[in-house]
Amino acid sequence: MSDSNHVALITGTSRGLGAVIARVLAERGYDLVVCARDEGPLQIASESFRSPGGKVVAIAGDITDDAVRVRLVDAARKLGGLNVLVNNASELGGIGPLSAVDLTRFARVMQVNVGAAIALIQRALPLLAERGGLIVNISSDAAHGAYPGWGPYGASKAALELVTRTLAGELSVHGVSAIAVDPGDMRTRMHQEAFPGVDISDRPLPEITIPFWNWLLSLNPRDVIAYSGQRFAAQQEDARWRLERKAS
Repeated sequence: MSDSNHVALITGTSRGLGAVIARVLAERGYDLVVCARDEGPLQIASESFRSPGGKVVAIAGDITDDAVRVRLVDAARKLGGLNVLVNNASELGGIGPLSAVDLTRFARVMQVNVGAAIALIQRALPLLAERGGLIVNISSDAAHGAYPGWGPYGASKAALELVTRTLAGELSVHGVSAIAVDPGDMRTRMHQEAFPGVDISDRPLPEITIPFWNWLLSLNPRDVIAYSGQRFAAQQEDARWRLERKAS
């Protein structure tokens, strides 16, 4: 993908993986629209995304609020369009058995992790179609692991992966690609919430995924469309990108 005059929209960017992805995009010359619920941490993080000549628009708010989604897409439009949309914002929803889950909390997890992503894609589709853009939905191994206690989160990520595959088929006519990315276990606040009281210092920082993002963003649109609908594990170099990355 050409890196000049490109625009990316990333949700959940005040810390962790979202912040890492935003920095990679900024370093590659993308103008950014970034979002998180808490304004203070978002503003601090957004300063670290700024690169010489690059633009960063930070919008605080809950991604389940359509007014926030409208502001995000409008900001991308004002920057010139949209090449990459990263649906990274997620909620864990707590750890506990599905047999005792609070259904209101379950609905909130599905709304944040799946519904809001679909709604943002709907809002952003005209801009993405203009540039043959890429949708990246952040998934998890919990989508396949059926881990006890992780039911709401795992169900939401499994649904998001099916959404991704479906979108890939539906949006190809518009020249828009969609992939799912499992970033793997990382030393993040959400991961610590999943393991309260457990030392997770052996987990790698989100920066471990940087080689994958650089490979993905180095592709031209024709190469990206060939991968549409696929799932990548960002910490595991596989045959689809190992040789290509090393040759680049």
